[in-house]
Amino acid sequence: MGVGAAFGGLEDAPKEKPEQLGKGAEVDQGRMTTLFEDAVVRPGGKDGLGISDKRYLQITMKVTNTSEATFIAEMMNSALVAVRADGKPIKEARPSATTLGPRVVTISGGHTYGQLHPGVPATVVMAFELQAGQQAPKRVEIDAGTYEWHESFTYRTHYWERVEEQEPLTAEDRKKGATASYTPKIIAQVDLPVRVEEV
Repeated sequence: MGVGAAFGGLEDAPKEKPEQLGKGAEVDQGRMTTLFEDAVVRPGGKDGLGISDKRYLQITMKVTNTSEATFIAEMMNSALVAVRADGKPIKEARPSATTLGPRVVTISGGHTYGQLHPGVPATVVMAFELQAGQQAPKRVEIDAGTYEWHESFTYRTHYWERVEEQEPLTAEDRKKGATASYTPKIIAQVDLPVRVEEV
C-alpha cells in the first residue's frame, strides 16, 4: 500500500473546504483574530486615507494582535491571501512584482497608523483604488489564511509563519518530473456586501 501511494497509485485526499462566512464573522488566524465589519466604496480623504478626487473600495476589520510582539498593519496583506470583487481577483495569493496592491493601515481618531500592538483591538482598513468611471462592485470575497508558531532548529529562535499546503501532483505532473508547489492554506472565505457612500 505504501509503495502504491509513493508512485501515485492512491488518489490524493481532497482539500478541506474553507469555512464560508459573512459580515460580522470573526476568524482566528493564529497570529491575529480578524472581525470583518464592512466593505464600502467612498471618496478618499476620510480618516486621512487616500485623496479626495479618487474613489476607493475599503474593507474594514477589527484586528487583535494575539502574538506577543507588535507587527505592522501591512501584515494583513499576507493574512488576507486573496480578495475578489464580484468574482474578479483584485488581490492575488501570488501577486506579480509589478502589482502595487492595496494600502493597509490602522485608523484611530481620524489618523492612520502602521502598527498593531499585542492584545489591543484596532480598526484596520484595506483600501483598493478604483479607476475613474469604474463601477462599484456589489460584493467582495476574502480568503483568510492562517499562521503557526515555528521553531528554527538552526538558530534556536521562534517565529510566526503563514501556513502553506502542498498542491497535489497529477500522474501527468509526475511523468514530467514536476516538483511540489505550495499555496497558502485558506481557513475561511468571507463574503461581504459592498455599500456605496457618496461625497
